[in-house]
Amino acid sequence: MKKLNRALFISFLICIALLIFIIFSIANEIGDISVNKKTDNPDFHTKGITYQYYQANTKYKGERKAIRDSFMTKIPKLTTIHNGWIIIRFLINYEGATDRFRFFCIDENYQNIKLDNQEEKDLLKIVHSLHNWEIGKVNEKKVDSYYQITCKIENGKIIDIF
Repeated sequence: MKKLNRALFISFLICIALLIFIIFSIANEIGDISVNKKTDNPDFHTKGITYQYYQANTKYKGERKAIRDSFMTKIPKLTTIHNGWIIIRFLINYEGATDRFRFFCIDENYQNIKLDNQEEKDLLKIVHSLHNWEIGKVNEKKVDSYYQITCKIENGKIIDIF
């Protein structure tokens, strides 16, 4: 009987450990943008759950065309990436402020590329200049949400925004 109790107790501890692991994994879902104290604004505040833009209907006034117009007219030819994609992911908080910008770049062979610091700063400056965000809402409450701008690059130039 003692062996059975001990086995049940060990099984219980293993279940608790697995449960803690699962909860921790769910709380830190893939794709969440963690705070980077070196680059992120310490005064940028979020509350509660951060939704994806399509869950909260977050959008930019003028839609993708307005974003395209901002990018196409302001970016010079890129030297770090000849052909590929630049994905800029960030948060729009419940107040309409943006922060936690993250860049992900891949070439036409889907190999990771690191943007030149100046090119990253130039792109960041353009994204920072976008102020006409329609804040996401869930059940009529303003919420934090992620947004993503994908730039297609050909011959070192941004040719389209998705």
